[in-house]
Amino acid sequence: MSDIVVPLEARQRLSATDRLRAFLVLPLVFLLVRQQPDRLEHLLTRLARGRKAADRALVERGLDAVVSVSRRCAGRYCLDRATATALFCWTYGKWPEWHAGAAIDPFRAHAWVCVDGEPVREPASLMKYFVPMLSVGPSTEVGAPRT
Repeated sequence: MSDIVVPLEARQRLSATDRLRAFLVLPLVFLLVRQQPDRLEHLLTRLARGRKAADRALVERGLDAVVSVSRRCAGRYCLDRATATALFCWTYGKWPEWHAGAAIDPFRAHAWVCVDGEPVREPASLMKYFVPMLSVGPSTEVGAPRT
């Protein structure tokens, strides 16, 4: 969880299907984010296996969906938001680049999603301070090794 609060609101009109997908992934998200970091990374890597890279439009749609159905995701719980967005994309057979990292001086933790190495809806000035500690990207190979 980050002490940096970037309140989010849905920016586009969502279909009932997208809202439902976001709502249905939330119980899994809340179980996943309670895991130890290495276990969380392992579980997300398994979910990402065989998934193609998500495009920016899908990731933004996922962000809009999860923040519209969950106050936790819309608020300060960046790990929940990033994980829910990744799982939303997973329901479409895609996967974004999921990251959790830290900044020092002062120490802060944060989680975010990227497309082609660019954070989605994260302030550029904020992202220059964070170093990814855990990362899970898309993997089109079925037997791809864990990174």
